[in-house]
Amino acid sequence: MTRTPKLRLLVIAIVSLAITVVVLGCGSDDEAEPTAVATEAPAATPEPTATPTAPPTAPVESEGSLEDLFLTDATTGAELMAHISEAERGCIREAIGEELYESMLNIPIRRLVAEVRSSGAGSFLGCLTDDNVVLLGLVLVDSHHGRTDPEARECSIAVARENPEVIRVRFELLRPALEDTDTEALFNSTKALFDCVSVTEQVNVLVRLTTRLDQDDTFTGEDVVAMLPEEEVSCIQDLVGEELFDAFLGATVTEAFGPAAVSLLDCLALESKTALFAAFTASRVEGLREEAVVCMATLVADSPHILALGFGALDTNELEESELAQLGDEAAKLFDCLNAEEVYQVLTLPAVVEQ
Repeated sequence: MTRTPKLRLLVIAIVSLAITVVVLGCGSDDEAEPTAVATEAPAATPEPTATPTAPPTAPVESEGSLEDLFLTDATTGAELMAHISEAERGCIREAIGEELYESMLNIPIRRLVAEVRSSGAGSFLGCLTDDNVVLLGLVLVDSHHGRTDPEARECSIAVARENPEVIRVRFELLRPALEDTDTEALFNSTKALFDCVSVTEQVNVLVRLTTRLDQDDTFTGEDVVAMLPEEEVSCIQDLVGEELFDAFLGATVTEAFGPAAVSLLDCLALESKTALFAAFTASRVEGLREEAVVCMATLVADSPHILALGFGALDTNELEESELAQLGDEAAKLFDCLNAEEVYQVLTLPAVVEQ
């Protein structure tokens, strides 16, 4: 696969569609084969008969794998079941009951996943092989982002099989504890997984992630104004007008500074921009060390694109591919400011997991 320079931002990621996991009591040990008992057959003289035709050999079912499953709005539970093994299907049928199992076969998977997320019922990950749990994560990630590229899927599978934790961190009850996690390997695998998709898709993920982080943020325009010199606040007031200034005060950062005909960022000095970036970064990731926040703010001072992205004011359609690649390279450097615990915390943020 021909590779272009890839964005390196590691907070991707990956599953926006995390299923609530209920580990089901389906044993994975092979059943013992029954012991054969030899008996002596009575002697008999067979009557001559025509030699019967041997029945056709039944097809031998493979173990089942989800690696080539791509979801559309029409993909049903039956198609998912067709990709896994008979043993996995049997475990699911037993765990959820015959009636629910039969109903599930006719339900579009995307709808099924949404219902499982909201109700916490019907989870069946405990019945899948470890490999299919990882593959299902990739299937759901690709579905969330509308990806249907077999080459990108193949690349993602190779990364995820080498380090399954890169997918498991996205499933709440399968998520490895920090003390059991090789954070460096998790970090590198997340970067490699991100590199499997195109630069355009990487940018789309970055924009969606910034928006999603902003939705959970408590930092608003009022906090922005409280940190700015009077002349910069006056500039913002003049640009948005008195009637809209109250809306600005109550808006999130990306709502307040989103792309517009006139960029409000023009009102701010670089010192104010970097101070604000540090402040809302700290509010989005609880527990960041002060030195980590200062380190990140120092780095973005030299990256106007990262600053604009953080404020939701970056129009990615205006960037050349080389600029997009540079954006990712600069964003990756932000993670050099974090220690292992902070890296793990960032990668398990709800907004990141949902990517």
